[in-house]
Amino acid sequence: SGPVDKMTMTKAGGVTPIPWYRVPFVWLLIGVPASSVILGIIMITLAIRTDDGLVIDDYYQHGKEINQVLARDQTARKRNAQARLVFDTHTGVLSADLAGDNMGQVHTLACDLMHPTRSGFDQQLTLQRGPDGRLHGDFAPLNQQRWIVQVSTQDWRLVGNLNLSHSDTLELSPQAVPPDS
Repeated sequence: SGPVDKMTMTKAGGVTPIPWYRVPFVWLLIGVPASSVILGIIMITLAIRTDDGLVIDDYYQHGKEINQVLARDQTARKRNAQARLVFDTHTGVLSADLAGDNMGQVHTLACDLMHPTRSGFDQQLTLQRGPDGRLHGDFAPLNQQRWIVQVSTQDWRLVGNLNLSHSDTLELSPQAVPPDS
């Protein structure tokens, strides 16, 4: 007959069992569940350590405030409010010029720089009227190019989109009236 494998045959003609750790199918059976456990641990770690910027915790309170926001937009339309914002990214200074009814009386202006998808990048600024008649405030370096910008007082607000790759100036005017109102 043919050649005999010395590792699997004994002198008596019986088969010597192969150790379990040398069988590839065993490693396949162990590998699939083990990789699932490892990937699950990685996913849980990522979920705990990273901020989910798209979900707000107080969504009910946020929903109740929508009517107040709409009233502030209407007040901005009545006052013909307009703002021209200039972002100096080298010095980190934001300058604003206001136009409209009684805008010279605004000495403090709130400015929110909101990232479209990641709330961790958001900034809240306070602009103060300077000796030159313009409102000025400092902002942290902007790592992203696109922002939603809102300037507001307690009575009115103006909102617009800024893309720093196109321009460092933003012209804001009141939001258009919703068609169903």
